[in-house]
Amino acid sequence: MAYKTRKQLLLEMEKLRKQIENLLDENSSLWFMLDEMDKSNITNPEYFKHIQVMVENVRKSRVMVTKDVGEA
Repeated sequence: MAYKTRKQLLLEMEKLRKQIENLLDENSSLWFMLDEMDKSNITNPEYFKHIQVMVENVRKSRVMVTKDVGEA
């Protein structure tokens, strides 16, 4: 069984923190986009149905995301 050194663990943690930061930023941008789409007046029924399905899918996936980091 291979053990990681403290330095390796710290580097891995830093890499994961950056990845989390990028994902949170992306998530925030997507929610902003969804809010703007929801507020806009979409009159074309062809597009409205697809957008409505997309919004519902994102909302469902949002429910499955955990907010707090816990121990495994």
